[in-house]
Amino acid sequence: MTQLQMVCTLRTGTQERWRRLSQEVAGSRRAQFEASCRQAGITQVQVWLVQLPRSELLFVTMNTQEPQQTLKALATSERPFEHWLREQLQVLLGWNVQEVLPALQGDLLLAWG
Repeated sequence: MTQLQMVCTLRTGTQERWRRLSQEVAGSRRAQFEASCRQAGITQVQVWLVQLPRSELLFVTMNTQEPQQTLKALATSERPFEHWLREQLQVLLGWNVQEVLPALQGDLLLAWG
């Protein structure tokens, strides 16, 4: 199992909206969320809201076998729940998940052990 991690800087004043979204996903949309995770190959999700002195971060950890396939599935699915969730994320983050997730790349700066 591989851990897929994403960190996003939150837009100012959106902390409470993130909390409400997470409550909705864990409550009235829980069955849809669980089905979406299963379809994308996600076995566990943790979302943390981290308060820093001058900003806030959203830290997401997902366990999955194929991280690239998972990102693609989340970005391209046309099922109603995923479409709704992408709309919510675009409003809260200020960017389109479908444009960003498939193109994610990074440079490894340090590895030890």
